[in-house]
Amino acid sequence: MKNLLKVLILLSLSISSFGAVVITNGLTQTHTIMSGQKITGKIEMKNESTKPARILIYKQDLSSYCDKNFNYSKPGTEPRSLDKYFKAVVDEKILAPMEQYVLFYTIDLTNTTLEDGSYWSVLMIEGAEPVKEEQSQGMTINSVVRYAVQIIADLGAVKSPKLVFENIEMKDREDAVKVLTFKMKNEGIYSSKTKILVEIYNEEGKKIKTIEGLTKRVYPGQCNDFEIELKDMPAGKYDGIIVADNGKDLFGANVTLDLN
Repeated sequence: MKNLLKVLILLSLSISSFGAVVITNGLTQTHTIMSGQKITGKIEMKNESTKPARILIYKQDLSSYCDKNFNYSKPGTEPRSLDKYFKAVVDEKILAPMEQYVLFYTIDLTNTTLEDGSYWSVLMIEGAEPVKEEQSQGMTINSVVRYAVQIIADLGAVKSPKLVFENIEMKDREDAVKVLTFKMKNEGIYSSKTKILVEIYNEEGKKIKTIEGLTKRVYPGQCNDFEIELKDMPAGKYDGIIVADNGKDLFGANVTLDLN
């Protein structure tokens, strides 16, 4: 089989690369803006190879509703899409070998009045030519890799949103590791970069361990999925407190952990 297409979406990394192209200033760009303003942002990238690299640049909407998975959709689909106000200056670019390039974009609210809250879109940056991987067992695999750069505009005085835990469960993963899974719902109007940790207590009420999870963004009216690995713990029953920290407020939920 030839020309098998594999698409990898990379999110929330500070430095990322596909093939030869490297994005150096992060995959999330957050701006504070008011109605009537126009601001400029930038995405910095570099072609680190000795060959030219062609990239395609286009917009999409991003959603993560509580009863669905992450979804990329047509620009302007979501109620809080930034698509109408967000413009990038190019849609295709060839980067010369070792070239450093800054892609500028604008968010223009000069002729509109919006309600306060977070608005967002995703700028997709895709390698136009597949990255050819080594041939294995008679099969050549070509990979097309895309970055999803999240562009967020916070309109008005940003307030800490209320975060709610949903669907807290203990599960056995395929690799036999027990995991604590749950959804975090954002009931506010601003997006929340949320750090998760779990404090674990024994039967005597003594804290024996703190486990940190990944930091993820939760958008207004939507959810994100979290998973905490419960490794290297003796069998038994424990009490736990899940803590969600959005940088301004802490939210907690009590859980009982049965590791028998």
